[in-house]
Amino acid sequence: MAIKDIWESRQTLYTIYSGKVTGEDLVASSLEKSGDARFDDIRFIIADWLQATDIEISPEDVKHLVACLRSISRLCPNAKNASIVNRDETGNSLVAWYKYLADDLSWDIGIFHSEEEAREWCKNQP
Repeated sequence: MAIKDIWESRQTLYTIYSGKVTGEDLVASSLEKSGDARFDDIRFIIADWLQATDIEISPEDVKHLVACLRSISRLCPNAKNASIVNRDETGNSLVAWYKYLADDLSWDIGIFHSEEEAREWCKNQP
């Protein structure tokens, strides 16, 4: 699995996706994080996809992820979720699909093309 979680503070989780990332990896990683006691205090979740080179995530995988996140989002209902993607069709379409499906979550979700943009958005969220 090419997913690295960095707990930057009690309120910020920065996740780096690199190399090959599958839908199964994504769901397993999300469930593992949610079981961590630190997740209860999370306000900002930043998902950095810039180093992912081989993304094998189908629209069905995204549906499964969002189904899992529905219960996970209850642990930290006011979290802000920023995804950083490359400026290519694949990255943008998967995250846009995620954002569409996750519309009923209590999280604010943003899509960005740089870490700086994502962090600025998080900083300016109430």
